[in-house]
Amino acid sequence: MNRRSFMTAAAAAALSPLLTSSRAFAQNSAIDYEALGRIRLMGLNDSTSEVMKTASYMMDVLGPRLSGSPGIRKSAEWVVEKMKGWGLEGAALEPWPEDPTGTNNGFPRGWSNEKFYLHATTPNAFPITGMSLAWTPGTRGLVSGEAVLVTETDMKDLRAKHAGKLRGKWILPAAAADLRAQWDPVARRLTPEQLDALETPARPPEQGAAPAAPPGSPPPRPPAPADRMPFFIAEGALGVLTTNKGHGVVNVLGGNPLDPPDRQIPRISIEAEHYGRIARSLMQGQPVVIEGDIVNAWHDTPEMFNIVGEIRGATKPDEIVIIGGHFDSWHASTGATDNGGACSSALEAMRLIKASGAAPARTIRVCLWNGEEQGLIGSRLYVAKHFGGVRGAPVQGNPRGVPQPLTPAHARFQVYFNLDNGAGSIRGVHCQGNRAIAPIFRDWLDPIRDLGATHMSMRSTGSTDHASFDAAGLPGFQFIQDPLEYEPKTHHTNMDFFEALQPEDLRRNAVIMAHFALTAANLPDALPRMKR
Repeated sequence: MNRRSFMTAAAAAALSPLLTSSRAFAQNSAIDYEALGRIRLMGLNDSTSEVMKTASYMMDVLGPRLSGSPGIRKSAEWVVEKMKGWGLEGAALEPWPEDPTGTNNGFPRGWSNEKFYLHATTPNAFPITGMSLAWTPGTRGLVSGEAVLVTETDMKDLRAKHAGKLRGKWILPAAAADLRAQWDPVARRLTPEQLDALETPARPPEQGAAPAAPPGSPPPRPPAPADRMPFFIAEGALGVLTTNKGHGVVNVLGGNPLDPPDRQIPRISIEAEHYGRIARSLMQGQPVVIEGDIVNAWHDTPEMFNIVGEIRGATKPDEIVIIGGHFDSWHASTGATDNGGACSSALEAMRLIKASGAAPARTIRVCLWNGEEQGLIGSRLYVAKHFGGVRGAPVQGNPRGVPQPLTPAHARFQVYFNLDNGAGSIRGVHCQGNRAIAPIFRDWLDPIRDLGATHMSMRSTGSTDHASFDAAGLPGFQFIQDPLEYEPKTHHTNMDFFEALQPEDLRRNAVIMAHFALTAANLPDALPRMKR
């Protein structure tokens, strides 16, 4: 069977040929080939594309964009001015709705790192690569102390061995990790076979068999040990050092913004090789002294917002197509592949549509989300405010688990396209189980197949901002992307810099996003929705 056919032979035979040809004509008639030609000409040419220039300024000059930090606001204000310069309308920082719980939608305080210095001084001096977890305190000046390995997880054993002995010490709360050699290529693209597999519906487990874990899933985690942090704080430890990925990569996330700063101690993620060297030295009976000078700043009740800008529709301005991705990042690097590169492509897509002279029927809006890393907060609040249907949104009179009433704009909404799986080239679309929409999108891929976008997957994907729309009964989709170095190298790590971006991938992504947005805006009818 032709791989591009999404239906079984029996289902295809049951459809009227006239209906099939009429549907294909209706979908293809929405494609503005002249505008697409101009978009391709500008967007794929290194001399006329601006996507890498945008990405460089965002990452290299403006830096990390941690939610609630001064850095994300500075970057967002720059983006708003860029959109205004391109002629987009309504370019602004749209405030999050007021939070009746009094916690500022989970951000009672912002946080930023202003200085990080960590160094082993004995028995041999060497710098320690790492970074503070967000929303944890610094050292209050230069401090020095011995490292101590604390592997006990039972509180009774912990107190028996370490009570009264941890003041002024750096805690290593686990043994050194055994690192696996990097046998597999770090950077990779999806093969035709892998893309074909995404189009194959997932099978239920065989009779009597346990459900299989998806390929590449990590092994099951052991039960979490008791929370030892209050004990370390009460004992007067200098700080807690942790580790994760290895091979020079440090995965750095954050603590809880709701935790008061004065009830914490420094928590630092360091390179696995440095952690291992310290831990093994201690096991050899050799004391290790570490000094640190870490300055972290707190910012009370930061203004929280999403970034918006649009091209108004010519004939259906109240019907909306949105493209976007999350703007916030973690702070150990500049957030290039997660998710600054995708934001740069979305912004470039809007610039290309505007510069092409196209006049979309519906309004095309770009939304760059805040608070995605803390649980899709910005996109969820946006959907709740504009469209309703969100469960447990923090608005007055909306109990947890009860969906909000739908707004009139819910029925007028057309579609949301999200980009947030690294910086790799778009290879297709996850259709979130929406079988009616797959053949429509497949037709849209025909004019851009040479850019590598070829496949439709019926499987649902989550963990990023399209899920906020999908959960509210709105068409929201995530593009399939080449993984490149996203895992294990750049995702949430100290290696996520501009150098991880591939210029040709970002240029192609901007053209593909512009094409999908413009075609959805010009489609005669509303796109089919899933019943929720």
